[in-house]
Amino acid sequence: MKFRQLQALKKKSYAAFASGVRLDVPEAEPAQLDPISLAFVGDAYYALYMRRHLVGTGIPNVQVLHTLAAEFVSAKVQAIIYRQIKENLNEEEQSVCQRARNAYSQTPKSASVAEYHDSTALEALVGFLVLSDQKERLQAVMEQIYTHTQEYCRMAHP
Repeated sequence: MKFRQLQALKKKSYAAFASGVRLDVPEAEPAQLDPISLAFVGDAYYALYMRRHLVGTGIPNVQVLHTLAAEFVSAKVQAIIYRQIKENLNEEEQSVCQRARNAYSQTPKSASVAEYHDSTALEALVGFLVLSDQKERLQAVMEQIYTHTQEYCRMAHP
């Protein structure tokens, strides 16, 4: 997208948000949304979920909370978790993850390309479950994620 197009879209987006109206774009089912948009929502939900669990442990220092949260929601750890749960996903969830893995995005310096693609798939899965309002399935997936994150922690920090 060119700079001028981006600026025009931002202007329309601010106006739509401020007015509480939807942009003039076709609505889509969550499974058909751009996978990076799904990952955008999934990343926020995932981070909040992990932070709530960390605060629940009674850690009294915000610097320690931040350090642990940053590690557990990193692309590297998310990729490990994704690889452990991907076989337990249904066909629709696997399709969402595959589209997210194949989506173009920039890779951060802290992760390999494969790790970043796998972490994006996991975040898109979470975003899809949030946006499609599949509360029970979301809870089940997040519990798997939490359990595997605990296992990772035990292995990485004996």
